[in-house]
Amino acid sequence: MSAEGVSPHLVSGTAGSTSEAPSGKAYRGPAMEGSIARWYARTRGSDSQLDDFRRKASALVRTLPPASEVLEVAPGPGYLAIELAKLGARVSALDISRTFVEIVTETAARAGVTVSVRQGDASQMPFPDAAFQLVICQAAFKNFSRPQAAVNEMYRVLRPGGVARIQDMRREASDAGIREEVRSMHLGWFRSAFTRGALRSLRRRAYTVDQFRHFARDSPFGTGTIEVSGIGLELSLLRSDRAESTGAVRRPDRSEGRAELPAANPAKEARRHSSPP
Repeated sequence: MSAEGVSPHLVSGTAGSTSEAPSGKAYRGPAMEGSIARWYARTRGSDSQLDDFRRKASALVRTLPPASEVLEVAPGPGYLAIELAKLGARVSALDISRTFVEIVTETAARAGVTVSVRQGDASQMPFPDAAFQLVICQAAFKNFSRPQAAVNEMYRVLRPGGVARIQDMRREASDAGIREEVRSMHLGWFRSAFTRGALRSLRRRAYTVDQFRHFARDSPFGTGTIEVSGIGLELSLLRSDRAESTGAVRRPDRSEGRAELPAANPAKEARRHSSPP
């Protein structure tokens, strides 16, 4: 997710609450099962969005050694996971939805690639320690009922030097930004109207930039890099056993742009900045 070029300024202070939801469910909102999950798969499967998944997969693979182990958390229909597998990554996926597990399995088989997909909870991942070079989670983090535990689990399953990338909607997204986002999907009138309404509803449970800062700071990562673009953001987290929290964050002024959480090790922070979004 790219960021617009603005000059960030340093701010500090206390963000809103990031406490875990008291619900016993592993997810917030309605269950993505059955017809609603298959509707979502169709909505996310437009030609323009599939092209975007291909571009994202290509950019991610360029940052990885050949045949790297990659985990996508909450892949939904699995379009990104499948594109990564086509490019030679060894891809695993984890989703709480049994329907999405079925869809990913079916779609990967039609594409002629292997994605090892499992049903499970992002806050209690069924994977061993240090199993992956890259963990990616897109458009799903706002639905986790235990977001801090999910970030902690991403750290656990990453190898030292591995990176987690969380891409999602942010609470600060404007109505105009939502309209532009949906326009870029080329969905047609009815599906566009429905998707705009769905995004406005989802915005209510999305997290703010400051909350993402605290998820990074309060995790074993200790720090990360936030890039803001359109209605969303990307939080990049490098596993370093020496990560420390600084309690400060760089964020844009009124324009959208890069928001950086300074790392304890400047050389490692420079490597994060050199990675493509």
